[in-house]
Amino acid sequence: MRLLRWNNQESIGLTPNLDDDKRPSYAILSHTWAEDNSQEVTFTEVETAKGQQKTGYEKIRFCAEQARTDGINHVWVDTCCIDKTNLVELSEAITSMYRWYQEAVKCYVYLPDVSCPQQGSGGDAYPLWGPQFHASKWFTRGWTLQELLAPKTVEFYSCEGSWLGNKTTLARQIHQITGIPVDALHSSSLAQFSTSERMRWADRRKTKKPEDRAYSLLGIFDVSIPVIYGEGEKKAFGRLQREMQQESGTTAHPNVHWMVPRTANPLFTGRQELLQELEDTARDAVYCPWDRDQCRIVISGMGEQGKSEVCLQLARRLRSVFWAVLWIDVSTRDIAERSFLKAAQRLSLPADSWEDSLYAITNLSHPWLLILDNADDPETDYRDYFPDSRHGVIVMTSRNQECQQYATDQSVELPGLNIREAQDLLLKAAQISASHHSRYAEDARKVALLLQSHPLALVQAGAYVKRGHCSLADYPRIYEKQRQRLLTFRPTQARSRYGDVYATFEVSVEMMGAMDTPASQDALQLLPLFAVGGPSHFPLFLFEAGWQGAQKVPSDLNDETEDEEVELLTPWHVAHLPAICDTAGETWDAYRLVEAVNLLKAFSLVSTDVQSDSMYVSLHALVHAWARDRQSQHDQQQAWLQIGCLAAVVLAYLDMTNDQKRRVQPHIEALVGWPIGSVVSTGPPTLVARMLAHCGWYLLEQRADTKLYALLQALFASLGLERLQVEQAWIGLYHLAGQASQRHGRIQEAVTVLAEVVEIRKRTLAVDHPSRLASQHALASVYQANGQVREAVTLLEEVVEIQKPILAVDYPLRLASQHELARVYKANGQVREAVTLLEEVVEIEKRILAVDHPSRLASQYNLAIYLCYLDKREKSLSLMAEVVSVHKQALDELHPSRQSSEKWLAHLEQKVAELRLS
Repeated sequence: MRLLRWNNQESIGLTPNLDDDKRPSYAILSHTWAEDNSQEVTFTEVETAKGQQKTGYEKIRFCAEQARTDGINHVWVDTCCIDKTNLVELSEAITSMYRWYQEAVKCYVYLPDVSCPQQGSGGDAYPLWGPQFHASKWFTRGWTLQELLAPKTVEFYSCEGSWLGNKTTLARQIHQITGIPVDALHSSSLAQFSTSERMRWADRRKTKKPEDRAYSLLGIFDVSIPVIYGEGEKKAFGRLQREMQQESGTTAHPNVHWMVPRTANPLFTGRQELLQELEDTARDAVYCPWDRDQCRIVISGMGEQGKSEVCLQLARRLRSVFWAVLWIDVSTRDIAERSFLKAAQRLSLPADSWEDSLYAITNLSHPWLLILDNADDPETDYRDYFPDSRHGVIVMTSRNQECQQYATDQSVELPGLNIREAQDLLLKAAQISASHHSRYAEDARKVALLLQSHPLALVQAGAYVKRGHCSLADYPRIYEKQRQRLLTFRPTQARSRYGDVYATFEVSVEMMGAMDTPASQDALQLLPLFAVGGPSHFPLFLFEAGWQGAQKVPSDLNDETEDEEVELLTPWHVAHLPAICDTAGETWDAYRLVEAVNLLKAFSLVSTDVQSDSMYVSLHALVHAWARDRQSQHDQQQAWLQIGCLAAVVLAYLDMTNDQKRRVQPHIEALVGWPIGSVVSTGPPTLVARMLAHCGWYLLEQRADTKLYALLQALFASLGLERLQVEQAWIGLYHLAGQASQRHGRIQEAVTVLAEVVEIRKRTLAVDHPSRLASQHALASVYQANGQVREAVTLLEEVVEIQKPILAVDYPLRLASQHELARVYKANGQVREAVTLLEEVVEIEKRILAVDHPSRLASQYNLAIYLCYLDKREKSLSLMAEVVSVHKQALDELHPSRQSSEKWLAHLEQKVAELRLS
């Protein structure tokens, strides 16, 4: 330790570095550093007799002169008595500083922001300088806390050097400013004051370096840690806390009250990173309480995802940090109120009501952890259960995502386990020895993926395997056949709160039913509808589109009217739309839909996201399975019928964008994937078939060829129709079946069916009837595929000639026929005629169709190929590159059209490269 002393009457110099036993009596300076550190006098400047011109030299001179007046020959000032370029010396000084202030004869506090010109008028003039004293920056700095508490004598001086008082005469004022008890100002040992109380003394104090928030408290807690600038405040406090615990031999806050209802599940796996984050947050709230609101953490997520287990693990980790750990079940108001009263009794707090219990907890001076479990009711304002105190940490678990708004520090949407954690949990639950885990790893991975890494589902699967019902490898196969049995199988030990996966979802439905509000009723009706489609990204725009389409269905049409064109929709289809479409309303009102979806979200049964300005609903795979399995067969059929009618009306009347069509496709495929034989009986077969026909035409357009063929096979079987024997009453369905057979590679079957369709329509329809022309168009395409090119040319030329006088040049059907004629021209060797015709089509489609319209892309694709045959490779390459660019944005990688265009582009690039080299 170096000290300053007077070398002569005007010069102040440094002593050598003195050992403790050779150190003379000294005074010490407490001050606040200038905002501009360059004005503070450094060790080097004092050593070389420089720095007297700096403003910081004035307080050094003041300290030395005041000490000389008090008969003290040596002083210590932190700005210049430490060689801060020597990191070892700096660290030693920081860890020793409390003791240095403690051993000083006097500590002079120099307050540059307090003015009292009249020397010696301190206490008498307090009303004059008191407000400045109250507002002095010195009381806001981190280091000055120990400089106030450590010395026996602390004298306060104004910027003029006037004595204001000492910490005895000003004790009342200092207590009012800092909140530090008067006893602590005069105590020789701070150990009698609790850790949390001493931490509160440092509340809202600031340091220039973040780590100094911790280092400035070393003496306050009588511990020592290495100084590591650059580690950050959080790590510095972590080391301080650990050292405090080690020094005490126990904990910083010995836990006295442990009110946790059960032990953690021994199967608990993973979540270690999350637990560490939450633990750090809670510890920071206790050990770094300044400049912050009450610490509140919210953990949300679907039922049995492990929210409560995370809290149990967290409470166990933090037990040593909190004087009391309180667990309150807030699933109902009655349970919550009884739990608060019980907590007050356990804490020996006076309370006649649960509100009294809350106030008593609020006034605790010891740190507490309050876990509010099962905060699931969307109609409860859980702020009622928050003690108004910064001394505690609140952790809330909820299925309701909206509860995230209560978080002040961390809000966690608890996901499923990662795949490795899921495997480990499953193998532990199946009681497979750790030495054999690698052997069963792949089987465990498949089951984990099947169950979407849901913790309780994995535990149930493990218990099922452990009981000997099946092997791990067989579980996926049995799941497909007996899903409901497996997901309701309950372990005999370490059971969850609700017993099984399906039961925890059922609780949400029971709570919604008990609400008995319009939103809850709508939500309960929506859930089975979402279960009909695929589990992910159900587009909510379908409901509005259904309302719009319903307005276009002729209301006076008789549902019993027979019509061979299966596309015709009737009021029967409108009547079976989901009730939330509210087709009787004069305008579309999304309020009911949004409220119902938000309620489902509140119980974590669905999640939503917005893409391309549209909202989509997704269900966890297990929720999706449960929502299907919980219904009776009749209820399933009714939900299927409603979604089927919705799909038909939308497909018939909504001109969807390509993006919308892609997003609808998984749900149409899920709809037609249901057992057609059982759902056809949900209504009159003709009307149900019309509904499915619209889905079929959509699948044809989207090139879902396998799905379409399977649908038509099942539908024909259900209706008792022979695929190759065309019945006039179902001719529209046979037309679709012919095209589906072509796409499925059954060309001869397609020729047989479509030729008969054309013959019947020639007998029953006028030559220019759109349905007749459409079937001729389709037959020509099949002729070409069957090698009957001349027949295809003849047929399509006839169609085009008929269309010319009756259809505008940009009419879609006319353009489609010309496109198809160009294709058969090419197949017939008439390449120039094909190119001429397609160039005309492409020019028209560029004017009237979007760049990603399938018809426009198909025309450009074929034109690019035909140009290549005419050796116009550069133009061909440019056109195909444009098609590929759009396909990459609009189609999946495995879409046949995209794969074909990319293959052709690569071929054309090679040909052009060869041409340029030659």
